[in-house]
Amino acid sequence: MQPKPIRAFARGLAVLEALNRLGSATAMVLAREANVPRPTVYRLLRTLEDGGYVGRGSADDSFTLRLQVRRLSGGFADAQWIVEIAGPALQDLTARISWPCDISTLEGLKMVIRDTTHRVAPLSIDRNMVGRKLPLLGTASGLAYLSAAPAQEQAALLSLLASSADPHDAPAQDAAGVARLLNLTRRRGYASRQGGPIWPHTGAIALPIRLGDRVLGCVSTIWMARVVDRREGVRTCLEPLQATRDLIERRLAEQMPTRST
Repeated sequence: MQPKPIRAFARGLAVLEALNRLGSATAMVLAREANVPRPTVYRLLRTLEDGGYVGRGSADDSFTLRLQVRRLSGGFADAQWIVEIAGPALQDLTARISWPCDISTLEGLKMVIRDTTHRVAPLSIDRNMVGRKLPLLGTASGLAYLSAAPAQEQAALLSLLASSADPHDAPAQDAAGVARLLNLTRRRGYASRQGGPIWPHTGAIALPIRLGDRVLGCVSTIWMARVVDRREGVRTCLEPLQATRDLIERRLAEQMPTRST
């Protein structure tokens, strides 16, 4: 006689598959996508969380896959690795400097905020920042990424930006001006922004996160431009931001395989 399938195990796999497909989702969304009752999904997520397979985001009630899933499959995106490793580091950084901090990664021709402490930062005035798309030119995270990208990737991105219809990408048409800006950013070792057309009320500083010769994303700190100028923001935030970036890179190197671009 054939053994009966274990229904609870099958449901757990269905929830994992849905989360792997969506990248990040609430229990309500997972219940719909996996066709599993919501109370069951909550119990499954609690079990998976206890086992280290899923984690709850620091910015909202969404769940994401965790590093333990690497032992089961290869369906684990770089951005998720960064968010999991960087999340606690972001919390510690904000506890130290009180300003909100973000992790962003490249998606197409935009940087996308993957994790943030805006919700918990004492000095934050913005909310609902997860998923926001940032232009590569004109934002600290975008400039940090571009300035650190390998030459071939950087050239490809700048070429695409120069032909983009998005007005935020128009500065790429001034190749010499962009080259000077990126060279300055590299010499400084960080990218910064004070005001600007997108968020005139804030300033920011950003650093690239590297693994080997890859740029995986950027970590940034944001302040209120009316109370902190660029020089003060850099003086206050650069050193702790560098320490946080270095910590994230060490943990990434310990957890993730390095591969060449």
